[in-house]
Amino acid sequence: MMRLLRPGVTVPVVALRALLLVLPCAALALALPQVPHGWVVVGVVVSAAAWAWLPDHPVGVAPLVLVGGWWAVRDVVDWRLLVVGVLLVVAHLAATVASYGPSTLTVDPRLARLWLARGVLALVPLPVAWLAVRGLDPGLAPSWLWLTAAATTVALLLVTARLVRPEPS
Repeated sequence: MMRLLRPGVTVPVVALRALLLVLPCAALALALPQVPHGWVVVGVVVSAAAWAWLPDHPVGVAPLVLVGGWWAVRDVVDWRLLVVGVLLVVAHLAATVASYGPSTLTVDPRLARLWLARGVLALVPLPVAWLAVRGLDPGLAPSWLWLTAAATTVALLLVTARLVRPEPS
C-alpha cells in the first residue's frame, strides 16, 4: 500500500497546510462572476502555495494583502466581505498553529483551542466595522456618527486584546 504522507507527518498538519492554500484562493473566488486580474490570481495561488509549504515564512503576508487589497479597491460592501474576512482570519490562524513546529509534530489540541478562541475574539469587530461602512453614507452621516463607529470599533479591539492576553504562570 502506498503512503500518501511522509513518515511522521500527521493528517491535522496536512489539513492546516491545505487550508493555507485553499482559504485565500476561496476568498478571492468569492468575487466571481467578476474575475480579478490574472496577475492577482497567479500571485494569490503562488504565494498561498508557498505559505502552505512554509507556514512560518513572511510570504504568508502576500496572499492576505493581495486578497484584502483586491477587495479593498472594489466598491463591494455586501455579505461577501464578511466571509472574506473570516476566511483570511482562519487562514492566519491555521498558519499560526502550523508554524509551532515541523510537519512531523502533532498539533496540540489545547494550542488549537487557544488560537481558535483568539481567532473568534479577533472577529468581533468585523461585523461592527462592516455595518458602519455599509450603513453610513459619508455625505449624509453627521461627523459624530463616524466618531461613534470608530470609538466602538476601538473599544471592541481593546476588549478583545484584554480577553486574549495570556494568563501569568
